[in-house]
Amino acid sequence: MQNLPAANESPFLRFTAAEFRRRGTQHRKDLSNKTNVHQLLEDKTLGGTKIGLPKQHAVLTSTEQITPEVLGERVALKFAQGWSAKGVMLLERTGEDTYFDHMALREWSLEGIREHQDAVATRFRRKNPAWIVEELLRGAQPGMVPFDYKFYMFQGQIGMVAQIDRNSSPPRMVKLDRNLKPLIAGRDYRFKPQDLQAGVPIVPRSAVMLSRWAIELSHMTDAPFVRVDLYDTANGPYFGEFTFSSGAEFRGTVTYSDRLLNHFDKLFRDAEKRLEGEALEQPRGWSTLLQSLDPEELAPHPQIPLTEYERYAYFLYNQGSLGGARLAQAQERLLKDDGHPKVTRYLSDAHRAAGRRAQVPRKPITPVILRTARKVYRKASQRSQRPG
Repeated sequence: MQNLPAANESPFLRFTAAEFRRRGTQHRKDLSNKTNVHQLLEDKTLGGTKIGLPKQHAVLTSTEQITPEVLGERVALKFAQGWSAKGVMLLERTGEDTYFDHMALREWSLEGIREHQDAVATRFRRKNPAWIVEELLRGAQPGMVPFDYKFYMFQGQIGMVAQIDRNSSPPRMVKLDRNLKPLIAGRDYRFKPQDLQAGVPIVPRSAVMLSRWAIELSHMTDAPFVRVDLYDTANGPYFGEFTFSSGAEFRGTVTYSDRLLNHFDKLFRDAEKRLEGEALEQPRGWSTLLQSLDPEELAPHPQIPLTEYERYAYFLYNQGSLGGARLAQAQERLLKDDGHPKVTRYLSDAHRAAGRRAQVPRKPITPVILRTARKVYRKASQRSQRPG
């Protein structure tokens, strides 16, 4: 796993650390501005489709403006200048002035919400704090809160995807590789158990356009790396945010193996060269395949029917590896509905890989149990060899 010297030598980690301390360019500041970024995306199309944007109900400049009328029945309340989900509350009304927060899995009073957000603003020390009140989306995966798929993008190349499930506390996390297959915790990456817990990999239902949008949005930036946060909702891909300074890496919440970090660094250096106008051969994989196909062909690519996907994803989520196999089979059945053969193969392989990782590992047999089993076997053998 990465150590301090390795982190200092990694161009990928150096970049995220520098951006964390101070945003590099005005363009990156504009893309990172949660209150205005929707205006930059609302007219952007890809294959004749638009990226989903959560409807913003209000932008507040004081916690006193947080009222029952503003919160309504079900909303997401976000501190606009925060990071790593600090100040994010996913609220559902439970009483006249009480709300259940699906992020923290607890109930708040209206006054408690205000006090909590005041504390967040104090922690971030912003001169002009702001809060966004927006639509709370519904996901295709199990739980009230949609899964967050964070694409680690290097100018069109997916380096990794972090799947975050905030229906648990602490959140459940799984890292997927560049082809959407699960990486292995403990071998490829590690995380702090007080901040995260292991999750179950679930390939997003709208993986084709979710990935293609991540690729497209990464090309909007002037940076060799950006994390594009997207949601896989029942209505397709929705935008979350651009992040140039991932707090998980900067604070060491997640660390990577030398092999994986070297992979990121290679992608980072190649992205720098592309930004300088150098033509490079694209590596084989999911990202390159999607970029080789016309977005007009990808946009209508058939998806597993929502109810079928939800049923198998729920089974997979609850440690049922058969769910991954069923999702793969459902994906393959879409070939008769004009599913692209190569795209389908990548997705079905990813579903099966997710199913294999979801299998509950058996505990190794301890020496005591092994010795006991041998004794039982010997006694049984001796009895069977006795005459008559």
